[in-house]
Amino acid sequence: MAIVGLALGWNVSTLASAQPVPVRRQSAESAKHSMAEAAPAPIPDVKALDQNGKALHFYSDLVRGKVVAINFVYTTCTTICPPLGATFGKLQKNLGARLGKDVFLISISVDPATDTPERLRAWGAQFGAKPGWTLVTGDKAELNRVLRVFGADAASPENHSPLVLIVNDRAVRWKRVYGLGSTSALTRSIEEMMNASSVNALERHQ
Repeated sequence: MAIVGLALGWNVSTLASAQPVPVRRQSAESAKHSMAEAAPAPIPDVKALDQNGKALHFYSDLVRGKVVAINFVYTTCTTICPPLGATFGKLQKNLGARLGKDVFLISISVDPATDTPERLRAWGAQFGAKPGWTLVTGDKAELNRVLRVFGADAASPENHSPLVLIVNDRAVRWKRVYGLGSTSALTRSIEEMMNASSVNALERHQ
């Protein structure tokens, strides 16, 4: 299956190697901890459903004020989605007690017409999904609004990207990571983003 580049101009080789560029001048010390870009647009607060059929608003219930790692999957995928799910399953172990408290995981279906909450729940169960990992489906047009902002919109589910987007909403900063890399590297990227809010707070008082 061909994996297309992201709508914002990223491709797989770029995701694997590039360091996101800070949007303002930073001290060398702060740059070590916050190698991320500013959020390019507000995240739509669209209506959605989680894997248990619970109605929610995407931004206000899942992202606002939090550090989240987001991937993009669909349950009938047999190529990149199982590895993406396995990575999140391993990531839960790496995060330990921080999962659902300091960091939250989100998997957004790119095929919501097929991916009912029940299907997503069964898919997540294959990878030991725990509280703190939310799988999201809903109206396709609504979810497409979110995917476009994240640069993960695809003309068809088969062409979606193996992107993991790490968001620190308190710091209004994002980081794109290649989702098929090592779990330890992904954990380090999340930890860097967790530090972004404290770094930014220090900067505001300098």
